[in-house]
Amino acid sequence: MYLPIELWQESGLSQSKFCIQEKLSLQTFGYWLRKYRNEKEPPTDMNAPETFIPVEVPGAKIVEPSFLSSDKIEVCFPNGVSLNWSY
Repeated sequence: MYLPIELWQESGLSQSKFCIQEKLSLQTFGYWLRKYRNEKEPPTDMNAPETFIPVEVPGAKIVEPSFLSSDKIEVCFPNGVSLNWSY
């Protein structure tokens, strides 16, 4: 079933246009594409060290934490989600 995947990659068409042209189910094509990618793409390096990625939010207000007054850090997001942790 990988031949259609390889033909699609060479075609330059979107998945949906390719599936219409070849009379394939888009859902079935997606299933086989995931299997193909899992087999063909190298696995991620499980031994790679995890790192934090800095995030900059334009217009965000920076507040200096006061670690002397509390042993807890709280991050509140505009959608109501908050993260709390103690150290």
